Amino acid sequence: MRKLLLLTSLCVLILSPARLFSACAGGDCVYLYSFFREPDGVGGLMLAYSEDFFHWKELPGPFFQPKVGTPTRQKNYSHMTFRDAFVAPDPAGGYRMVWTTGWSGRNIGYARSADLVHWEDEKTIPVMEHREAAVNCWAPKLFYDSARKQWLIFWSTTLEDDTFPKSDVPHTTGNHRIWYVTTRDFQSFSTAALFFDPGYPAIDAYLMADAGKYYLFFKDQRSNNRRVAPVNPMYMNIRIAHGDTPYGPFGDISEPVTGKGKGVWLNEGPSAIRVGDYTYVFYDHYGGDNYYGAARSRDMKVWEEATLLFTFPPRSKHGHIFAVPRKAVAHLLTR
Repeated sequence: MRKLLLLTSLCVLILSPARLFSACAGGDCVYLYSFFREPDGVGGLMLAYSEDFFHWKELPGPFFQPKVGTPTRQKNYSHMTFRDAFVAPDPAGGYRMVWTTGWSGRNIGYARSADLVHWEDEKTIPVMEHREAAVNCWAPKLFYDSARKQWLIFWSTTLEDDTFPKSDVPHTTGNHRIWYVTTRDFQSFSTAALFFDPGYPAIDAYLMADAGKYYLFFKDQRSNNRRVAPVNPMYMNIRIAHGDTPYGPFGDISEPVTGKGKGVWLNEGPSAIRVGDYTYVFYDHYGGDNYYGAARSRDMKVWEEATLLFTFPPRSKHGHIFAVPRKAVAHLLTR
């Protein structure tokens, strides 16, 4: 049996029970990173772990292969599409996961697990079935509202109608906005409603709570036709909107917080976490030199590139970093 190393003192100091749910109380935690790989996630759910937050070891996977959704459009593969997998610890125990089931459609994927190995209740959730103009449902995320004891599920959808005006930025296709539903049991759901509209196309929203404030990281999707669009770091990068509740309204939108490193453009799929004195936002750079990048800030205003501080598994994409009990990773190592 492989042995996990002792947590560094840094890790013990930064892991607060409020952020990690009660399962990680006491500091006996390890970081976990969930991700997928191209093409279309046919390799299934992949996981990596880290004791110090910066250096990551891939676990032998896959840990999940979907049976529902849309078959991948990739030639020579018979798998279901499994993109943008997002795994979140459940405060009641276990884990919940949502994912993108196809490039088009009005559904997202869902499953739950007690141990990240055995998954059940797998299904598609028709979150946009009431909107005939809905083209897709991309990159769903989860956020648990402990005050109301319910989950928020949010994702981006573009509509084939005139609900939103066409962007005035050249080479922009689609009118993606962020939509959401709520649920307590993942059996019944509210009707999907608009969650965030910055006034232009936006995708890949991620919600982080910190010190009573709520930060919505998202990708500015303007100038997204990269075959003809000129490189402009004002677009296709990550921005932050601020709110006082997990339901918004979100405003005070920042300038791009990514685009200062190797990849000045084509950054998406943000996730964020507060560690020590910094908030880190991770992003998927999908340009010619694909990599998983990072930026960090002490004050949520001034951001610096931090990619070179990290070693992630090669070709990992659109991930989520969270903390789990040490025994959970020990179980994954010996399954």
